Amino acid sequence: MIPKRYIQEWSRNAPWRTPEYIEQDLIICRTLIALFSDAFLSEHIAFRGGTALHKLYLDPAPRFSEDIDLVQIKAGSIKPILARIDKVIDFFEDKRVVKVKANNNTIVYRFNSEFNPQTRLKLKIEINCREHFSVYSLQTISFEIVNSWFGGGASIKTY
Repeated sequence: MIPKRYIQEWSRNAPWRTPEYIEQDLIICRTLIALFSDAFLSEHIAFRGGTALHKLYLDPAPRFSEDIDLVQIKAGSIKPILARIDKVIDFFEDKRVVKVKANNNTIVYRFNSEFNPQTRLKLKIEINCREHFSVYSLQTISFEIVNSWFGGGASIKTY
């Protein structure tokens, strides 16, 4: 999915032991920018959890994070959000799998690692659809990546 040279380039930003983790880290970053660059999504979701701490607050990151935890910040149907995510996350070759539940929806994208032995990797996005409030006010934090494969930035809504 990502040429090896761009994964190796990203290793300067992602101090993980294996190239697969570095590859997944770069994909997480690109996904975050795609999600929060979209006007509709940025009004309806917020980024939270361990990956949010790792990507927005802690440098260097103390551990590898492998998923994206989101919360739906406005009550309403999750269907328009899921449909919009399908449109903006368009860089995976395989179709996504969506598991819909009353309070939590999970989207899984699978892809092959570029390194041998080829490993099947996944990006999991979980959306909490129940907690439409925050104890602390939402904040917007600038997030940017620079890589020859993909570069960009977004203002990410979080706690």
